[in-house]
Amino acid sequence: MSSNLAWVLIIVGGIMECFWVSGLKYADSFTLYILTGLGILISFSCGIIAMKKIEVSVAYAVFVGIGTAGVVLAEMLYFGENFSLIKILLITILVICVIALKFVNKENDDEAFKELSDVVFDEIKEQK
Repeated sequence: MSSNLAWVLIIVGGIMECFWVSGLKYADSFTLYILTGLGILISFSCGIIAMKKIEVSVAYAVFVGIGTAGVVLAEMLYFGENFSLIKILLITILVICVIALKFVNKENDDEAFKELSDVVFDEIKEQK
């Protein structure tokens, strides 16, 4: 599986999380409970499969961040919760932090460490 496919699975799983979390609150029939359970199964399956390729800490943060932001927005847009600028601001900060976390994951750390170590070792060689 490619890294890009793993990220698509994380995004799909996070979006699906928005639906099943709302289903936990609003399901009121057997059919809706079944759909909620199916949403949980799909969401966690996407997450589990993707985390075999992507660093778990980053993948989980993105997965949950998408779910959190989506549920808060869905509550305000579709389920009548009061609109709040502070919630929008905090969700915006959350999304920015999740995106930033994706860019500082282990794959990028390894490349940055290699570049840094090359610079340090070159400097040591020059001093000798």
